[in-house]
Amino acid sequence: MEKGRTIIVGAGGFGRELINWANDCHHAGLLPPVAGLLDDNLEAMHGFSHSVGLIGTAVDFVPQPDDRLLMAIGTPAIKRRVAEMLVARGGRFATLIHPRAVVAGSATIDEGSILCPLSLVSADATIGRLVSINALSSVGHDVRLGDFATLSAHVDLTGSVQVGESVMIGTGAKVLPRVKVGEGATIGAGSIVYRAVPAGRSVYAQPAKLLGIA
Repeated sequence: MEKGRTIIVGAGGFGRELINWANDCHHAGLLPPVAGLLDDNLEAMHGFSHSVGLIGTAVDFVPQPDDRLLMAIGTPAIKRRVAEMLVARGGRFATLIHPRAVVAGSATIDEGSILCPLSLVSADATIGRLVSINALSSVGHDVRLGDFATLSAHVDLTGSVQVGESVMIGTGAKVLPRVKVGEGATIGAGSIVYRAVPAGRSVYAQPAKLLGIA
């Protein structure tokens, strides 16, 4: 087991989830114990009861040599900015692969990425730095997933999809085989993407419609 402490960067919903997943990894001997969370909103944990709480703000935090950081900010642009700030101060981001995640032996996962419980990374997929793959999301064979991307829960990236850096993919979205998603794009919750998404663009599914009663 590594020495030091695990510190979660971001105390929103994903940060509170990560308390549990990081504790699981600690008990499995994969991470140091969780010491607390960082958030520039000092009220972020108000009203919630967890085993740890806020220990400071990201903007003021000075990492110690044995600290292992976990990125819990979902919005890719903010994730990138905060990560670069902390790395410039000597911070090191840990890779969290939950014991209940499924990862092919031929997959590649870069530093600082997070694979939540019941996520899947299939054969020969490549996951970049500081990528978040939430629970029940799947990354198919030969997928390329760029740095700082965020996959919400229940996302399905099918075979040979290519996703650029800093892409946000909402809950339940599906990207069909060999589709390319450009850097900085956003895919809305529930979308089915069957053709290329240009860099910086947003695509959304049509919302559900209220049908008449027969």
